[in-house]
Amino acid sequence: MASQSTPRPVGCALLVLGGEGLLGGRIIAAARRRGVEAVSASRTAAVSVDLTDLPALAACLERLAPRAILNCAALVDVAVCERDPARAFAVNARPVSVLADYAARTGCRLAHISTDHFFTGDGRRRHTESDPVRLLNDYARSKFAAEAFALTAHGALVLRTNFLGWPSATGRSLAEWALQVVETQAPADLFADQFVSCLDVWSLAEAVLDLLEASAEGLLNVGAREVFSKAEFVLALARRLGRDLPNARLTSVAAAGVRRPDSLGLDVSRAEALLGRPFPGLDEVVDSLARHRDPIGAAT
Repeated sequence: MASQSTPRPVGCALLVLGGEGLLGGRIIAAARRRGVEAVSASRTAAVSVDLTDLPALAACLERLAPRAILNCAALVDVAVCERDPARAFAVNARPVSVLADYAARTGCRLAHISTDHFFTGDGRRRHTESDPVRLLNDYARSKFAAEAFALTAHGALVLRTNFLGWPSATGRSLAEWALQVVETQAPADLFADQFVSCLDVWSLAEAVLDLLEASAEGLLNVGAREVFSKAEFVLALARRLGRDLPNARLTSVAAAGVRRPDSLGLDVSRAEALLGRPFPGLDEVVDSLARHRDPIGAAT
């Protein structure tokens, strides 16, 4: 009797690496609402692949033959990357070289999610795509290498971004930590001198898909239209939820154990021009976070 095997998707429209993560999951859901066939690949997804096993990753691409690849997979724990730079490079950079090679050979579209951890010492400055970078830690080094790999593929799209949302796989994202601080009034140190332009994950998912549909390419910043400190974000969330923070104190990012960049604001004007719309500001980002909670406060 012939052996039976589980059918595998072939020729999928969009393959999302890291599709079980916070951003990847939202992108897959948004793509399917648009009628786009989107398939998730990760260690825990229906299409199981270890991205650090480069031959297995290459074989997965050949089997699925995607028309577009979106890489959302990353090791984002800065402290872990600093303790184990080899692992950071193995997860964040080397797989992208395989994706870029496949895209270059087949004409498949490649999009890669990068980071904003490339700038420091500039306060609230909005950094453009052409501003020089400073690589303060191994997370940033591995992500910058990944950008270089991705951009070797013709027409590749690399998005520098940072996002807020829930629920994450670990439950320890910045937004989830902030929500816990706000709801429990727990003691907390709020970085008043680390500036970001984080976008809510739901807006980011839609923007990524719109940029892919618009055939955007090259390096683009995607984020909130305003630059704000992490302390300002937590305080804005507290105001939106009608809570006080009696046990929170303002502090400096210099107090963190691992050296981290402090000026992560992004100039998103190029992406806004391509999309024909402005990105949300801080209050709109916080409103989106609040809308995606259920009535008893659990993140959804």
